[in-house]
Amino acid sequence: MAGFDEGQALVLWCTAMSDLRRAAIAGRWTARLERAASRVREGGSALDACRQFDLLDAESAEPTRSAGSPDQMPVYPSSRSPRLPRTGRGEYGCPRKLCMRHDHRDDDGHPPVCALFDNEPMLPTGATP
Repeated sequence: MAGFDEGQALVLWCTAMSDLRRAAIAGRWTARLERAASRVREGGSALDACRQFDLLDAESAEPTRSAGSPDQMPVYPSSRSPRLPRTGRGEYGCPRKLCMRHDHRDDDGHPPVCALFDNEPMLPTGATP
């Protein structure tokens, strides 16, 4: 692999945000992480942010660790509705149309959210598996 590009780094950054935020709280470096997240939200380099938090090797731009899989990461917000969510089909994409991340609803029917943009719901792409 020739290394990650900005688009791939943005997907990795978004996917890893939940884990990074938990680690930041435990390690007391939340302010540092949120400054980096703010830079990326405002159009800054996701590659730089991934390198800063050891998601990518600084030299080769190869991933140093996996961002985890959706079943290991709490990327779905708890429902605010007393009704049970309906299970849906189809793919969801970035709510800001900035990255290539695609995801599906979870087993309980919750749509995926974008961790980078404050758990903004991802948008249906129209593709159904």
